[in-house]
Amino acid sequence: MDIFKKGSTKHLSDEELLDLIKTCGGLRATARFLSVDHSAIQGRLNRMGVSFDDVMSQYQDEIAPKQENAGISGDCIITADYHNPFCSLRWVERAIGMGKREKINQLVCAGDFFDMDRLSWWLRQSRAEEIAVPLGKELSFAEMVLERFETQFDRIIMIGGNHWKRLLKQITYSVPTNRLMGLVGRKDDSRYVYTGLFEWTLLDEKIRITHPGKARKLDYTLARDLSILYPNQWLVVAHRHRTNEGFTPDGRPMWEIGWMGDTERMRYIQHVDSTYYNWVNGFMVYKDGAIRNLTEFNYDWSKIDK
Repeated sequence: MDIFKKGSTKHLSDEELLDLIKTCGGLRATARFLSVDHSAIQGRLNRMGVSFDDVMSQYQDEIAPKQENAGISGDCIITADYHNPFCSLRWVERAIGMGKREKINQLVCAGDFFDMDRLSWWLRQSRAEEIAVPLGKELSFAEMVLERFETQFDRIIMIGGNHWKRLLKQITYSVPTNRLMGLVGRKDDSRYVYTGLFEWTLLDEKIRITHPGKARKLDYTLARDLSILYPNQWLVVAHRHRTNEGFTPDGRPMWEIGWMGDTERMRYIQHVDSTYYNWVNGFMVYKDGAIRNLTEFNYDWSKIDK
C-alpha cells in the first residue's frame, strides 16, 4: 500500500482507508496526512455505508479489552470531584481523619479525580491556555493526594467522570482504566479497584453511586431522573458539586454529594460570568448500612481538624 501518495484516496482500498483513519486518529488528521479535504474522506465513508463512530467503535473493540463494572460492598467513605490539582487538601485530610475515626479503610472516588486542565474547553473559551496546568504537574499533584489516602485506605475505588473523558476522547477511548492510572503509578496496584470506563458502580447491590456525564442547575433533577431509570436502587449522585438529601417520587432515598475541590482555585469560575449555583464541599460516610452526608455545617470538624 502506497499510503504516502498525496492528494487523493482513490489509491487506497476500503480496508486500507479504515486502517489509516484508525492510525491517524480521526478524519481531519487523515485528511491532513493525505493532503485532501476531510469531506472527501467523509464522502468515501458514506459510500461505504459506515460512519466515523462505527470506525472508532470497531477500533476500540479491537485494542481495548472488554471491561466489567466491579461492584463494591462494606463500609466506606464516598467522595467525588477532586479536580486535581484544584482539590482541597483540607478536605482530603478530613476524609482521612473520618476514616480513622470511624475505622473505615475503603474509599470511593466517584468521578473527576483528575481535572485534565490542559484539555479544558473553559481555557479555550477564556483564551487563557497559557496558564493551563501542565499534565505532568497535574499528575504529580494527584500522586501526592493518592499517597496521603494510602496512609489510611487499603482499598480505593475509582469511578470515571466527565473530566476523565477529556483525555479519553483524545485517545478514542482505546485505553483501559488501569492502564490510564499507570500515569500515576497505580496500574497494577492491588489496593485499587477500577470501574473501567463506567461512570457508576453499585454499593452493597442497592446504592447506585454515579457521576453522570452532564449536570443540571435544578436541585435533585439528576437524582430524580436517574431514579426513574433505576427503580430498585438508592441514588448517590456526584458532578454538581452540591450537597442535598431527599427522596425519589416513590420514596427511595437520594443524595447529591459535595465536592472535594477548592473553589478559590478553580479558574473557570473566575473567568466566566455565570448564574450557576455555589459549590459545597463535603463527602459521605457509609457505615453499617446507613449514610451520612457531611458538609462544613453539619459536623463538628474540630474533632478531626488539627
